[in-house]
Amino acid sequence: MNILNFINALRETDKYIETIYTRGGCYRFHLLLKQMYPECEPMINISKDHVATLYEEELYDINGVVQQEIWTPMTQEDIWEAEKWSFAKHNWLSLGECPHCGEEITI
Repeated sequence: MNILNFINALRETDKYIETIYTRGGCYRFHLLLKQMYPECEPMINISKDHVATLYEEELYDINGVVQQEIWTPMTQEDIWEAEKWSFAKHNWLSLGECPHCGEEITI
């Protein structure tokens, strides 16, 4: 399967997939792509807060092809830091509003 088709299909599996992989899970998304496409290499942006995947001379993240910013190959130190990133440890998901009081329901 073409990598972009895989990314699009994965993104369409659940409305929270994009949120998870853009708010702490980007390095884990790279690791998923690396399992599917072993030639993938991790790249990090200049502000060192987002990881993209280099595959066949294109950069990808959960949104598809990445074109902005300056990207460099990840060093071992970058990898150690990115391994600590986690959506689940630092974010909440909204389940909508409570039908009785209108407050946002988060998990």
